Amino acid sequence: MLMGRPDPPDPRHLVEVALRYAEHGWPVLPLHTPRPRGCSCTATDCRSAGKHPRTSRGLHDASIDPDQVRTWWTRWPDANVGVATGASSRLLVLDIDLPDGPTSLARLQADHGALPPTCEQRTGSGGRQLLFAHPGGTVANRARLLPGIDLRADGGYIVVPPSIHATGSRYQWVGRIPPAEAPGWLLALLDRSRTPDVPVVEVATRTLPTGSPQQRYVAAALQRELASVATAVEGSRNDTLNRAAFNLGQLAGAGLVDQDHVAAELEKVAVRTGLGAAEIRRTIASGLAAGLKQPRTPPPAAAIRQMRHSESGAMPVRRIGARRR
Repeated sequence: MLMGRPDPPDPRHLVEVALRYAEHGWPVLPLHTPRPRGCSCTATDCRSAGKHPRTSRGLHDASIDPDQVRTWWTRWPDANVGVATGASSRLLVLDIDLPDGPTSLARLQADHGALPPTCEQRTGSGGRQLLFAHPGGTVANRARLLPGIDLRADGGYIVVPPSIHATGSRYQWVGRIPPAEAPGWLLALLDRSRTPDVPVVEVATRTLPTGSPQQRYVAAALQRELASVATAVEGSRNDTLNRAAFNLGQLAGAGLVDQDHVAAELEKVAVRTGLGAAEIRRTIASGLAAGLKQPRTPPPAAAIRQMRHSESGAMPVRRIGARRR
């Protein structure tokens, strides 16, 4: 429940700030807003009040297009402002939460050296977020990098000022310096080559020959979605789970994978993120139901082989694939 109730920001100010972020090259997205009686999403058990996206595709809708930004804040003039992290915004963010984060950060710097001065914000809950320049390549989100410290990178986002927290406090920038280069020891700690800790699962396909390019495509899709759920950070976990269920529901709708099998595997991974059991089941059921209504099939075998050849660096061909919701 929203506490404190500061005066609401001028809606014109919110859209102007969102536009400035977009002009700076930071893709923005509209988030729900805390209300005196909960979240604008109206869910009675929302655990991410004011932190989760309002749009159907969530983080995948993040944009720097000024017309799109104006459209969103015309529809939702009091929407909190989110900024995508990772390669798209060139941002790597250490999210330091109370009560354990400051202690973990102090130990980290005692072992490796002080972090350089960098762009920083105070979160509405009293924590800190340190913004660094993205080093290039792929840096996956990492929940619980250390006790009280999460990493927001590729596939993540942060809530930014002047958004309001469920406590009634506002997010605030600390100083006005640009994101610094992350020190080498921090990048080594992140271990950019590390893959998410997700068990390899068997794919219960219905109509695809075992070992065929399409069957491997479906198997890779399942592993990719499980990894996205496993690495989702607080504030995006429910939305990520819903999106994963939708994407896999599309394949189930085409009769390519067993719906119950997908639900079971998603639930196994989601339980480890800290979401409640009832919330997990509702979210998976909702995402699967929506995906079943919009079935999709893998690309032709030749296109899949071409995609893999391209990803290996052998030749610069355009990726071919079904468009995600």
